[in-house]
Amino acid sequence: MDETLLLALLISVIGMTLLFLALGFFYVLLSLITRIFRDRDSAAEPADEEQVLTAAPASAPGEVLRAAAIAVALARAQAEENARFGGVPQPGETTVGPEVSPWWALHHQRQVATHPKARRVQ
Repeated sequence: MDETLLLALLISVIGMTLLFLALGFFYVLLSLITRIFRDRDSAAEPADEEQVLTAAPASAPGEVLRAAAIAVALARAQAEENARFGGVPQPGETTVGPEVSPWWALHHQRQVATHPKARRVQ
């Protein structure tokens, strides 16, 4: 073989070896960091779910019902908001056509404009 080809192969072998050694080093380092932080988090949390349930105060049922009512109200509001952007009219709402998001309107406007130079710059 030619001397230049052997030199290129030697450089490639050394480079690949260093690359895989660096990747292995970072894999081990990330594994150790993950293990350290996961152990620290699990030690801070209670071991059993029963301990969490018994740690709640006796007046918690009213608070739990209030939290559930708030969660249901938020879910309904989010569903209504998604329905508006999806173009589904709500009861009592009079719309001529489906409402679109401003991002869709901007994209559609750019597609319709045939001459990019004709756009006004503000």
